[in-house]
Amino acid sequence: MLIGNLPLDTSDKELVEFFGTVGKVGRVEILKDKAGRGRGFAFVTMTDHRAKQQAVSALHNTEFKGRVISVSPANGIPQPKPRGFLFNLFRTV
Repeated sequence: MLIGNLPLDTSDKELVEFFGTVGKVGRVEILKDKAGRGRGFAFVTMTDHRAKQQAVSALHNTEFKGRVISVSPANGIPQPKPRGFLFNLFRTV
């Protein structure tokens, strides 16, 4: 799930506790800038599909640390795409 409008000082532990109220949390990744500060959004995965649906319906537009957050389904945590000469060379083979 994509979580938006998070306070910049949000920790992984806080998100695990918050989303743990609706199901078991599998993974949390808070996106950060180069200085290590939060960028205001994160990806949270739940251990099963039912918990994911419940989290989206129960926690979207709810208050978290004084801010109304958005919770929307996502197809997993995006992985960086490889770039550069070698990647392009092997991709064409």
